[in-house]
Amino acid sequence: MPNWNKLAKSYEKNALLALQQFIRIPSVYDAKTVSKDAPFGADVKKALEYFAKLGKDYGWESKIIDGYCTEITVGTEGPLIGIYGHSDVVPVSGKWTHKPFGAEIKDGVVYGRGACDDKGPLLAAFFATKLLADNGLIKGFRVKLVSGGDEERGSSCLEHYFNVYKGETPKFGFTPDANWPLIYAEKGIHRYDMTKELSLDPIINMDGGVVANAVCDSVLVTLKPDEKFAKYLKDNAVKCEITSTPVLLMVRFVGKTAHGSTPELGENAIKNAFYHLGKFYKLEALSKIAEAMADNNGHAFGGYNHSKELGDTTYNYGVVKYDGKILKMTLDFRFGEEAMPQELANKLFAFIGMEAELKGESKLLIFDKKSPLVSTLMKAYKWGAMDLFAKPLAIGGGTYAKEAPNTVAFGAEFKNHPGNMHSPDEYIYVSDFIKDIAIYARAIYALGTKK
Repeated sequence: MPNWNKLAKSYEKNALLALQQFIRIPSVYDAKTVSKDAPFGADVKKALEYFAKLGKDYGWESKIIDGYCTEITVGTEGPLIGIYGHSDVVPVSGKWTHKPFGAEIKDGVVYGRGACDDKGPLLAAFFATKLLADNGLIKGFRVKLVSGGDEERGSSCLEHYFNVYKGETPKFGFTPDANWPLIYAEKGIHRYDMTKELSLDPIINMDGGVVANAVCDSVLVTLKPDEKFAKYLKDNAVKCEITSTPVLLMVRFVGKTAHGSTPELGENAIKNAFYHLGKFYKLEALSKIAEAMADNNGHAFGGYNHSKELGDTTYNYGVVKYDGKILKMTLDFRFGEEAMPQELANKLFAFIGMEAELKGESKLLIFDKKSPLVSTLMKAYKWGAMDLFAKPLAIGGGTYAKEAPNTVAFGAEFKNHPGNMHSPDEYIYVSDFIKDIAIYARAIYALGTKK
């Protein structure tokens, strides 16, 4: 058996350089630059082109699929091992101490948006494939590395790849876009746009959040001048920034961002804003929403459910807009296998008195822990990480495993180095990055040679 760790170490220089170049592409969805060959904007297109070029530079078959995905193929015969990652990233928010797209390496850590979600793990799988190819270990099987451009907004990229382009179904597949050791179960996800027409005088405008699947960490509220409200905020040590002018009062309510699957790890600025605005101005509509938001699991309005495999329901309110007439919010609702999702969501909408439109859904996923795919990958992880008592996990997050057949999420976030996914100062340890390469090489080889 090859010395996977030693082989992976020999790729450190080239892999780190590739990762830095990849991170420096600010591949956030941009509606302003969407075109026929760039359905997610110019910068996402650049990232897909970069990944394609990386494959071509090593002599592999590499192509971009209708601007949605990059597909790199290694090997010419035998069963297919599919690896599905993504080149797009969530927008930058919060206060960073490192440049979001600077790809700075400091004290053995690479910082930048996409370092752990998902450019670092994707490139770890890429260089694991190169390690195998360079050492003549891709024999009797093939590997396809597919990188999508729209994972963060609902995975339309991989849906297009399989349903429109008719990408080949793998015998075994994994997505390097979650946690170690392996994810055998994922919650279902419903995403809603919620609206309500109302007057919130003296509020003129509200604007907060960047995406539905991240906890909102900043809401800018513009009001009529009001020294008493400004004093109330200061007297109560409310987390906010206040700007007063003769004609306007602007208050930026501040929170802490986190992934939408774990809202309890963040502090929602919308809840902070609505609670204090509702209390001071006696705005019942905002107070009611703040009451619903006080509990991330839905207890306040009867929307709670606990499932055996996937645990508690979660409700994340990611984006808010108000133009003086209509209040708009997004909801990212996640649930387990025993929940009745529409019934639970309807309880929220009735409680807060808002109309709702379902904008996207992702079905829950549960794999047999004894299946050949799960058991083979778990063995590769246990010996690769020397974590012999590890057990597969169930998570609230949704991954490409729901879009790709015969696929589970496998790595690459270590428990003690969570990576600040969707948060400021996102990072990956260099040592973890190299360890990822070794584990993925071991895993791909094990899947490809499995009889």
